[in-house]
Amino acid sequence: MHEPITFCDCFRNVTVAYTTRHGGFSSGAYASFNLGLHVQDDAYAVIKNRAYVEEKIGFPVVYMNQVHSSKVVLVDKSCYIPPNDQKLAVDECKSPFLGVEADGIVTTDRGLGLAVLTADCLPLLLCSSQPYVVAAVHCGWRGIAGGIIENAVHLMEKYTSGEICAFIGPRIGPLSFEIGPEVKDIFISQFPEYAQAFQPKLDGKFLCSLPLLCQLVLRRLKINKVTDCGIDTMASYEDFYSYRKNHVTGRLATIVAID
Repeated sequence: MHEPITFCDCFRNVTVAYTTRHGGFSSGAYASFNLGLHVQDDAYAVIKNRAYVEEKIGFPVVYMNQVHSSKVVLVDKSCYIPPNDQKLAVDECKSPFLGVEADGIVTTDRGLGLAVLTADCLPLLLCSSQPYVVAAVHCGWRGIAGGIIENAVHLMEKYTSGEICAFIGPRIGPLSFEIGPEVKDIFISQFPEYAQAFQPKLDGKFLCSLPLLCQLVLRRLKINKVTDCGIDTMASYEDFYSYRKNHVTGRLATIVAID
């Protein structure tokens, strides 16, 4: 069984971690370490899970309200809402604050965690030094096609001139993600090299590699240092949440923070 939180040593002086579905307070279809407040799970259980994340990470964590957009914003410690205040929001209005309205967040603040929530979509973390800037980006196929990765990188470049490196967290794998030809056409119409991320099936559909799509965008942006954890959430649904496997399910977090 996986631990609730796995730490990855891929960026110098930067904490990188991702969660599994084990070791938390949620129950039923959300068992047990669900971190999404928007999936009809018991909000108090989710807030307990989030508090545990902060205890283990050692930093406050900022979450997003993700809607498959291409919006990326700069955040700082003023954007952080402590778990106790999240609980108060639930108590008062039964509608907890879901996070910063964006699908990508960037910070220059030390000691502030940025979280991207997923259950098959690709969580992308970016890091640069000189000075340090980090980003957490929610990459579904719509976001990638809409330019979410480019937007995150361009925002980071306003605050750093250093080399940008990338980490890809748990995501649906290239042998699990089936899409229709219309999705392939959207990408091919933008850049022909995207064709290598799609493998045809006998039924006219395609297998799509989100990690390869992500890496092709990063290469075009001159980002060549990419670490992929290699975890396929759908194939590993017993340890990681997968929306395609179980539509009613929780959300994982992939987190980055400047130490």
